[in-house]
Amino acid sequence: MPNSLAHIGVNGLTTRAVINNADLKWIYIGCIIPDLSWILQRIAKEIPGVNLYDLRSYAIIQASLIFCLVLSAALSSFSTRYRKTFLILSLGSLFHLILDAVEIKWANGVHLLAPFNWSLLNFNLVWPESIPIYLITFLGLVYFVLNWKNVVNQPSELNFKNPKPYLISIIFLFIYFALPLFLLDGPRQADNHYVKTLSNENDRTGSYMELDRRLFTPESKTINTFAGEDLNVKGINLNHSATLSVRAKFVNNKTLQIIEYHEHDAVFRDGVSYLALLLMAVVWIISLLKFKFYSKPALSADRFK
Repeated sequence: MPNSLAHIGVNGLTTRAVINNADLKWIYIGCIIPDLSWILQRIAKEIPGVNLYDLRSYAIIQASLIFCLVLSAALSSFSTRYRKTFLILSLGSLFHLILDAVEIKWANGVHLLAPFNWSLLNFNLVWPESIPIYLITFLGLVYFVLNWKNVVNQPSELNFKNPKPYLISIIFLFIYFALPLFLLDGPRQADNHYVKTLSNENDRTGSYMELDRRLFTPESKTINTFAGEDLNVKGINLNHSATLSVRAKFVNNKTLQIIEYHEHDAVFRDGVSYLALLLMAVVWIISLLKFKFYSKPALSADRFK
């Protein structure tokens, strides 16, 4: 998926093309909603005893459009213009997923029709390390800088004093975290991210599979899966550690014959993503402090403008 800084510029321009005066702070939140499940997955992986294949399916479900809308409803409940804010977050999630689908991502993709269809959508147009992605990343930085003052000086119109937003948020958060537990079989049976193939550890010989952005270790000639398993590889002659996407076939249950691989620049993608998250956090903190965490609700006549 594109880095978070790339999403800032694209989401800012596209969302404001639909909603002219949309609050950029909410647009920035919309930029990262589909990624929150993957951020949470990194934390949950450290919990002892967690089934990492089920965890992967769980994150896949939460990253789908329908669950992004559920999370959008939970977050927008604290806005005094909650319908408008919900629309901003929902559009942000949709635009994020569409942009994600533009990149080439083996063993990956997005779900716009889940839970009715677990087929992954991927247009496979450009690699993350390509001029178009570098350009929209630079666009994101420029867009953020040009709109800095307007963002921090615009009240967010939040309501933390009324108990109703908390109740609404808790309901939708419960759906967001609990319902995926009952849908785990969907991504598994569709073999999303090759969860089914990889989890069948005793019967993988001859199976085709792909891995997205995994660590290759040249000393041991192994590649690490998202479930923490080190698989032996044949057909990679790199003499340095690398983050790779691969297409391969199991020659036995523990060994992959590489058909094709692509080396990623992990430092660039992760670095600018962390920068974007930091910038988003800064503008929200400044705004909240400036307006004392609370803005009076809009008048009923213009509440949902």
